[in-house]
Amino acid sequence: MIDFNGYGPQGAGVGVIPPDSMVWVKLHIQMPQQGRTGSAVELTSAKNSTLEFLSTELEVMQGQFKGAKIYHRFNVAGATTPGHKKAIDISMKQLGAILEVARNVTPDDASPQATEARRVNGWGDFEGMTFPCKVGCEASNTPKKNDPTHFFVNNVLTKIVTRADGEFSSLSQPPYELISALPVPEFPVGGAAPAAPAQQAWGAPQAQAAPPQSGGWSASPAQQTPPPPTSAPTPGAPAPAWAQPAPAQQAAGDSVPF
Repeated sequence: MIDFNGYGPQGAGVGVIPPDSMVWVKLHIQMPQQGRTGSAVELTSAKNSTLEFLSTELEVMQGQFKGAKIYHRFNVAGATTPGHKKAIDISMKQLGAILEVARNVTPDDASPQATEARRVNGWGDFEGMTFPCKVGCEASNTPKKNDPTHFFVNNVLTKIVTRADGEFSSLSQPPYELISALPVPEFPVGGAAPAAPAQQAWGAPQAQAAPPQSGGWSASPAQQTPPPPTSAPTPGAPAPAWAQPAPAQQAAGDSVPF
């Protein structure tokens, strides 16, 4: 006998996060496939270039999209062209911002403690770090099964939200998310790319907020009126208890500075 009592109803899936939304995520490193290991055990060698990247899965930790996965590659080594160097510079800045959030450091902190917090013993130190980020949307390479004229839509990482950003304070309170009401874009197969969504009005007064179709905040199940993001930086805003910073470990041997 196989007993299915106690499992509860099936979930409906979390869906695609609207563009310009901000959510808390936990970073998990995806180890390289056989034959693709780079200069460190955590790094993957690109198939068509000399680049090496940290392949990661970012899992949404709280809110109505809890459990959603965002896949992101941080290019960190192997540059041979100006384009490669630019890609690595962007990724290293993002990883440095993740360290600052995870270790309770603001971007402008130049103290010896902050300087040390921006160093890691190796790429594996990033495993399990939590931070808020802004997400976007892009087309996948696969058409939808129920609508083969359009591609599936994937979420992508667009920005790390630091402790110096005005939105950090709102993201550190329930429901721990700022969900945009911008629509999830459609990507036609073989057609023109969709127009870029209107710029989200961060920190706009509620009395002047745009209606949902033009980018206002959507209601959250946990809180019908989410607090609007503040317009002034709040570097001292604490992270929620489940995302408290991990202490920086003393670097030994070759460390990776940011």
